[in-house]
Amino acid sequence: MRVTENCGGCGMCVMTAPRYFHLVDGLSQALLSEVDPDDAVLAAAELCPMTAIEVFDADTGAAVTPTP
Repeated sequence: MRVTENCGGCGMCVMTAPRYFHLVDGLSQALLSEVDPDDAVLAAAELCPMTAIEVFDADTGAAVTPTP
C-alpha cells in the first residue's frame, strides 16, 4: 500500500487505521508498505476523500482499492 501525493492531510486514514497510518507534517504516511489483509486498511482507502491510498495485492500487484 502507499499514500500518493493526492493526500490532503484530513487524517481519516489515521482515525480509521491508526496501526497503519500516521500524519507527518500534515500529510498521511503509511507505516508499512506491505501488510497482511486487514479490513481497516481497505476502509481507510475507501474513506479517503482524495483517493490517496492505494492498496495492491502482494501476489499479483493488482489494485485492490480504491474502487471506481
